[in-house]
Amino acid sequence: MGKYYKTIVLIITVLIASLDGARPFGTDDAGTVSAGGYELELGYDIWKETGSLCLGFKHGLTAKMDIGIGFGFNVISEPKNSFLPSELVLKYSLVPDLLAASFTSEIGRTAYTLNGIFTRVLGPVEFDANLGYSTGDSSIIYASALIYSKGKFALGGEVTGNKESHNWLVGGRYIIKEGFMLDAGFTSDFKFEEKIATTGLHYEF
Repeated sequence: MGKYYKTIVLIITVLIASLDGARPFGTDDAGTVSAGGYELELGYDIWKETGSLCLGFKHGLTAKMDIGIGFGFNVISEPKNSFLPSELVLKYSLVPDLLAASFTSEIGRTAYTLNGIFTRVLGPVEFDANLGYSTGDSSIIYASALIYSKGKFALGGEVTGNKESHNWLVGGRYIIKEGFMLDAGFTSDFKFEEKIATTGLHYEF
């Protein structure tokens, strides 16, 4: 447990971002992938002895519902050359771009997470808030993010947590062209003991 356990929890928190909020943020927004559309996200998380690849893929099933699957792979982190738990996520829009709900299940396990999602956009500022419950550790989960967009850039910060960990992240995105973005971020716990830098790509097609 101890150091490696905390690091694994933080890595998984960052990996979840590939399925929830648009990278590098882990707080989900109320939007869904357009019907018939696809989203692909690739990220790399690194810090000293930590190095993991993450891949997230989403598909719009209907105008109000999408499905996603996420994978993680340890490149440097222990145990090396091993897969992290994969997750399946279903999200349904209750009020378009305002309220949504998601169901997340770790593949191969019976535990799941239910999450409520709220998004409010005021001009260039977007506020996202999540509140949910995970049956795996009987934990309330929460997340909130504030993101400011200007031209091709979006910068923001967030806090996320459950009963095991409470973390923060600062980061941003740059639009290379419509539907294709480059991102980077830095996350840590509030004691500044476990730190991870992340960078990745977001592609819509």
